[in-house]
Amino acid sequence: MGLNSDLKDLFRGSILGVAIGDALGMPTEGMKIEEITETYGYIEDFFPSPLGDLNAGEWTDDTEQMVILAESIVDRIYLDPEDFTSKLISWAENAFKIRTGPTTRQALRNLLRGASWDRAGVDSATCGAAMRVAPIGLVYHFNIDLVERYAAISASITHKNQSAIAGAVAVATAISCLVSDFSDEEMLSEVVSRTRKYDKLISEKIEYSEEIKNEGLEYAVEKLGNSIMTWDVVPMAFYCFFSSDNFSDAVKKGANAGGDTDSIAAIAGGISGAKFGENSIPDKWKNKVKDSSYLIELADLLYVTHMKIVTLSP
Repeated sequence: MGLNSDLKDLFRGSILGVAIGDALGMPTEGMKIEEITETYGYIEDFFPSPLGDLNAGEWTDDTEQMVILAESIVDRIYLDPEDFTSKLISWAENAFKIRTGPTTRQALRNLLRGASWDRAGVDSATCGAAMRVAPIGLVYHFNIDLVERYAAISASITHKNQSAIAGAVAVATAISCLVSDFSDEEMLSEVVSRTRKYDKLISEKIEYSEEIKNEGLEYAVEKLGNSIMTWDVVPMAFYCFFSSDNFSDAVKKGANAGGDTDSIAAIAGGISGAKFGENSIPDKWKNKVKDSSYLIELADLLYVTHMKIVTLSP
């Protein structure tokens, strides 16, 4: 990487990217591509939720969980599953009021009943672990083995399923490679080999997402899927990244893909932000996304945490 100011820009880009992607995809969550076209044309800006629960520029539990994980890392420096768990428990009351995914809800119920962090996770392949994992890829990018291990542990607190863990490993690995200045090809190779250990299908679909990067969005959705399952969401997010030359196109594709649009766009935003940085994100989105200044502050704290670790390391 170049100067550390460049690295800070990538940290900000990734954290803002998750939130902006999430907020862009929020209104179209659960819709088919055709319904999105009929209702919005092509999503290029924030809209309020058609359900009336969120305003334009507000994000969902995808970003909330990413923020909780980031705050835990800032507080503890290394991933502390007990601290992350206690923060999730503190958030639980709010989580039950918003559209939190089914697996995370069940895991939170298990935690509230007294289950320990390593026993509360649910054997479900939904994408909750992958959508929140960006801070791990950022802070620990100096050691991809550590990124993989932390991604798997952070996933298992709510999602014990191997596919869900594979998705978290894939996203964290991608982000760590990109902020380490890997080429897309080098990043893909690292992601595919590490993800294969947990789930061969997701590994192959991520590889395929790069092969079809010159195909249109509808083709990609037909081939990769857009359900809430990790084996659809994560490869689809990688397609949005590989098929785009800039941050904006990647998150817009996610928001217009139909299905689990908020998670697809959030993950695409986290990965793209880690490559293109904060300066690539349009001001209109930065200014309008919920809690923008706090997200930037949190990204800077993650950067400081990273610098503390690498300065301490022998």
